[in-house]
Amino acid sequence: MNDTNRRTSRSTRSADSIEVSGVLETIASGISMVLVRPWLLLIPLLADIVAWLGVQISGQPLISGMQTLMIEQGGSNGPAVAEELARIGDNLRVNDILSSLTPSVMSGLPNDSFLNLVIGTLVPAATSGVDRRDMYDGWGDGLGRMIEPVNGLGVMAWALLFFIGATLILAAYKAPLAQAVRGERFRLSRLLNDVLLGWVRIVALIAIVVVGAAILLIPFFMLALVVALFGINLAALLSLALFVFGSVGSLYVYFMLDAMFIYRVGPIRATRMSVSIAKFNFTDAWRFAAASILIASGLIQVWNVLIASPPGIIIAFFVNALLGTGLSIASMMFFHDRARLPRPVLPTRSFDPLRNF
Repeated sequence: MNDTNRRTSRSTRSADSIEVSGVLETIASGISMVLVRPWLLLIPLLADIVAWLGVQISGQPLISGMQTLMIEQGGSNGPAVAEELARIGDNLRVNDILSSLTPSVMSGLPNDSFLNLVIGTLVPAATSGVDRRDMYDGWGDGLGRMIEPVNGLGVMAWALLFFIGATLILAAYKAPLAQAVRGERFRLSRLLNDVLLGWVRIVALIAIVVVGAAILLIPFFMLALVVALFGINLAALLSLALFVFGSVGSLYVYFMLDAMFIYRVGPIRATRMSVSIAKFNFTDAWRFAAASILIASGLIQVWNVLIASPPGIIIAFFVNALLGTGLSIASMMFFHDRARLPRPVLPTRSFDPLRNF
């Protein structure tokens, strides 16, 4: 047997020894791991409770400024938009940002992936958190202390502060999940190191996204001017483009955070790994992402009913943290299992995520 055949034989045996579970089996395994390690629920539970019972920061000043702008410059539809903004402002709490990147009853679908962001933009009513006004006996106001910034800039400053806190919470949440998926023994020093480096990588990812978005804004504005000259409905065109290209493109980077924390790599390398796994497992990846989003968004509708009673509020917080964390672990399992398979285009080489990317 020549060297090529021996390498192919070894690769085949390696591939056969790795069992890859289906979508539903992976989700079930993720939830089972949380039941075995209930301390993994601590971070999302604390983030949700602080967002609920902590000091409330009203977003009304920012909404009021937007209302005035729509009434003065929004044309015939301006007053209707201003009325809708008023409805949103009544329930808007800036401190909900604190739990926006983790499974949350208050914030809704976690914005920890671009696909979730796209879905949240297209269908905000189905992915936003519970309506505080529906909570039992005014409990939606938390402990009752409300701060209203002087103007919209004050609201944005608070939002930035809470967003920084949310990134820290995300790093503290993902690091122990990745440690559990890798099957490592708990070591506090190693975990703290993973949290710190994970947070740095999250910040780097955000910086890359902001710079990339700023660069894309230039041709976007040029396109908007051209489209406006022909009288085309730009809003409808953007919605269609976001749905078609945004959803497909965001699927390829769906596992980016998973790669960053499981393999301890930077955002660029993690992006390449996510694209490769999604490309070679596109159908399964799409099924997994769709199932996760449907489960998470469906639960939000259930919580909107349960929060009308004190026992329902407790159930909503704990079960949402349980299932949300189970889905997060399942996403890491889905990626990690397939990252260890040989590349379909290179059958004679094993797929080593740390070496090949």
